Amino acid sequence: MDHNNVRRGITLIVVGVTVVMVLVFSLSAHFTQASAGATFAASLCGDGSAPDYGFTYDLQQAHWTVDWQDYVSEKAVTEVDAVLDRLNEDSIAQTMILIKLQAQVGNRVNCAVHFLRYMKLGQPAGERKDNGFVFLIVVEPTRIDVHYGVGLGLPALTAPELTAINRAAEDAYQSTHSMDQALLTLVQGFDTVGRSKYAPLIIPTPTPETINLPPLPSGPLGILSICCLMCMGIFVLLFLLWGFNQLARRGITFDLSGLGSRGMGFPSSGGRNSPPTRGGSGSGRSGRGN
Repeated sequence: MDHNNVRRGITLIVVGVTVVMVLVFSLSAHFTQASAGATFAASLCGDGSAPDYGFTYDLQQAHWTVDWQDYVSEKAVTEVDAVLDRLNEDSIAQTMILIKLQAQVGNRVNCAVHFLRYMKLGQPAGERKDNGFVFLIVVEPTRIDVHYGVGLGLPALTAPELTAINRAAEDAYQSTHSMDQALLTLVQGFDTVGRSKYAPLIIPTPTPETINLPPLPSGPLGILSICCLMCMGIFVLLFLLWGFNQLARRGITFDLSGLGSRGMGFPSSGGRNSPPTRGGSGSGRSGRGN
């Protein structure tokens, strides 16, 4: 047997196996990176699909502005809440603001519209149905880029007016380098335009129904009727006192401290008032953005 041929054959086998292994690892790394890239792309705001569009936010938030913590002061966010609370109470627009880094956003217009749908902004029924609205603030290294999504129930809000609001907020940031100032400029401009297009919706309060009691007879018969009513009232009061006394003897007591504000039979919460939450009313229908 020729040992040189054997060695040459073994060498060729080792080289072949090495080449195959390199190819396998290269292809594996390629597909892994492609898969990771596809996963990352799908997580970008604006690239998701119904029903959640890739969002995981709670539908009720502490503020109308979402993801503000790294960019805006709490004082500015509270001022924004005051403006947007009034717009919501007047049934003009149910508005939220989303702040995102540039790297977290894919299609920017879709991001605003998808967030409006996900948060279910807008009244579900009535004269101001589908009055949801969203501003998206995309944070870039040296500037911000503002976009919006509009509910189907706000046709009077036109693109030129809304785009002008976006540009005013972007210019405020460029001149002051303050996200607080940009956010307040955005909301104040929207409040002005929204109220110029839609008046507050005043819901008429129902007229209380008056019940006319039959007049008591006059003369001795009337006096006798009044005396009978007073006797019946005293009898009912004595019966109730007797009943409460019997229950107390059996160890059953009643807490009447909640009468008026909470009503009889309902326990007191016993804690502080929980902070208000803000979010959609259950519509979320939208059609356009910029």
